[in-house]
Amino acid sequence: MILLPLKMVREGMINAKPIYTSKEQLLLDEGIVVKERYLERLGELGIRSLYIIDDLADKVIIHDIVKEEFKMNSISKVEEIMRNICCFDEKEVEGIKKDINNIIEELLTQEDVLLNLCEIRSIDDYTYGHSVNVSILSLITAINLGYSKDQLLELGIGALLHDIGKTKISLKIVNKPSSLTTKEFNEIKNHTTLGYEILSDIENLSSNSKDIVLMHHERFDGNGYPNNLKGKEIPEFARIVAIADVYDAMINDRVYRLRVSTDNALDYVVSVSGTQFDDSLVQEFIKNIARYPVGQGIVLNTGFKGYVISNKKNHRCRPTVRILYNYLGERLEVPYITDLSIEDDSIKIIGVTNDIELF
Repeated sequence: MILLPLKMVREGMINAKPIYTSKEQLLLDEGIVVKERYLERLGELGIRSLYIIDDLADKVIIHDIVKEEFKMNSISKVEEIMRNICCFDEKEVEGIKKDINNIIEELLTQEDVLLNLCEIRSIDDYTYGHSVNVSILSLITAINLGYSKDQLLELGIGALLHDIGKTKISLKIVNKPSSLTTKEFNEIKNHTTLGYEILSDIENLSSNSKDIVLMHHERFDGNGYPNNLKGKEIPEFARIVAIADVYDAMINDRVYRLRVSTDNALDYVVSVSGTQFDDSLVQEFIKNIARYPVGQGIVLNTGFKGYVISNKKNHRCRPTVRILYNYLGERLEVPYITDLSIEDDSIKIIGVTNDIELF
């Protein structure tokens, strides 16, 4: 399967991954033949790309690292909490603990966790899906670090609730499609302290979870907020979530910009390690993410183009790819597969592309 911008999806193509709303409503199921009216509706919802089945390919099955039902339950829970924040209490926390425990058990049963897919979600559902993704990314990193189950639970809950303070910020500012004014940005920055205040009286929520909500925008060099904490003054839980928060925000479409590619997001995170982020945690974070996820269009240094069909954890930068175009940009009569992990190092990926045409 290949990830295509919505504008390049044509009627008659076949959807490869189910798309849901935050309310667990199925928008487009796997295997459905795409019709023009479906594309129009997805566009209206702010969905800007689709995974499409390439009929030239053998069926490629990529298992999500967390069951869809667990992710959807958590997304739905976050939306419910944020829409009814006045009713948030200890009972809601117990529900969250159950959801996070399910995710933790899923992750702990897998030997080689490697994130291989980009999420497809409506722009209106960004906050809810983002919260769940940040939780999953943080948990994977913490598992690498040897966290106990109790620590994982505290981390997962805090990460899931990290943006809860945005419920107290005007949606006109949160969803503004253009640059924020200084006044608006300062108001957005208040979401960390507002979130901490919301959770301060919740007795069955640990201080570690609450600290994540307060400190996930602190930066390793002291230039973050709200308290300009520096280095190890910032709790490790919050330092982990800070990385996951920025990375997931970059690889997903926002109301004011399109997503960036996974490799560019990883390059950015690495480039600011030691300043914005704890370098040792960044190194653990990137171990679990495929630089070129399944479906990503790629360009080789030979000029040939294709897309990724599989990855290996010990070769995150050298996936197996299906080549569709030669160096002249001509479609090959017989596309072929090459495993870059066993190819000569002289053949390498030099960039990503979104202009792959299936027919």
